[in-house]
Amino acid sequence: MNILIVDDSKIVRRVLTNTITRFFKKPEWKELNIFTAEDGLVAMDIMGKQKIDIMLLDWNMPNMTGEEVVGAVRANKVWNKTRIIMATTEGSKESVLKMIKKGANGYMVKPFQEDAIFKTLDSITMRMKK
Repeated sequence: MNILIVDDSKIVRRVLTNTITRFFKKPEWKELNIFTAEDGLVAMDIMGKQKIDIMLLDWNMPNMTGEEVVGAVRANKVWNKTRIIMATTEGSKESVLKMIKKGANGYMVKPFQEDAIFKTLDSITMRMKK
């Protein structure tokens, strides 16, 4: 399982890395690789080098926003299978619907709790197994 965390906050990247590591300690997940990016441009570079299964993505970032990243990922046939979870402060109903329509597979509003992250990852990974 290859996970990409994209957020301009180093603290958020660290918290998500630690939480995701705890989630994937389950026996059915034999291998976990976590990549991090501080903005969408770095994320695109990583996507070009690694097959990413799940991306946790902030919306408001410098250089390339989360919305632009979702558009780029969904437009690329190689990357289109990547599951995208928005992890952002943008929590209005309009924002959520906008990103789901653009191709996000899940949505978490900051600040998030570990159980909410686990629930979202559980939902996404269950759909991936089907």
